[in-house]
Amino acid sequence: MKIVHQVTARLATSLEIARRFLPCWSGVLVFDGKVVRVYDRLAARLHPGTISKDELRWLHKMRWLCGIDHGTGDLPHYTLAESESQIDLVMYFEKLKSLKYPLKALVCDGNRDIPRAARFVFGNDFIIQRCTRHFLEDLRGLLPPEKEVGKDVRGRLEQLIMGIKSVIEANDLPTAAVRLEALPDARRVRNPIARTMLMMFNETKKELTAHLTHPELNMPHTSNDVENLFKQLMLRIKSIGRFFHHRYAADYLNAWALLRRFTVFTDCKGGRKNRNGHAPIELAGCEIKNIDPLKLQK
Repeated sequence: MKIVHQVTARLATSLEIARRFLPCWSGVLVFDGKVVRVYDRLAARLHPGTISKDELRWLHKMRWLCGIDHGTGDLPHYTLAESESQIDLVMYFEKLKSLKYPLKALVCDGNRDIPRAARFVFGNDFIIQRCTRHFLEDLRGLLPPEKEVGKDVRGRLEQLIMGIKSVIEANDLPTAAVRLEALPDARRVRNPIARTMLMMFNETKKELTAHLTHPELNMPHTSNDVENLFKQLMLRIKSIGRFFHHRYAADYLNAWALLRRFTVFTDCKGGRKNRNGHAPIELAGCEIKNIDPLKLQK
């Protein structure tokens, strides 16, 4: 709709918000990218007569790169990129650094390009926490069908995964250390799948247990914060299906993120009850009383 494009094109970006309000973020960033469908007119010329019109509409997929500050729930920076490649990630973290984000820890999935890009921009003075949930999903993906290896072998592999899970999701470091001793030595394991699982764990053990070795940062061990955010986003744009142009998509996503930053929390539970009644950017120490985010223009 034309009026939507006109309004969203004028709204303030993450850069303007950072310059105006000077947020005080916690420095623990939960980061990921989400596929957003954007119609590409050039696709018809690149694939003449080879795909249907319906397939053409869903051909072009872009990535919305976004990070959540774990301590406040605020969204310091977000951008629409062509893909989740090294160059796109470097550009994201360069912009994040220009906002003076105090990166102390980065929580992300198993995409190795994410920590590489962050290290390239911010150096080595921050902690990497790999999402334990994604790692366990990778291990479960190695499980062979029971009909191929038998119930006993399958059961032992599942027990091994549970043993690794008990280590990386322990409540404290001493408990994790005790459980770690119970795991078998990869060099002495005969089953090739079990050996692969243990080698994968040993290679990423430091990143999987960073939340235990650095309890002072109070960082999560999963990327659930940003995954839940993406679920909310998908519910919002489900009726849209696809954007007709990447500029429309970028402006709309910027508007959605802006409103999310200025909308108060209402249903936080447990240790996050203190967030209720406050907006994410307000929790970052910003005074937003009587401020309409839709009137914050570029």
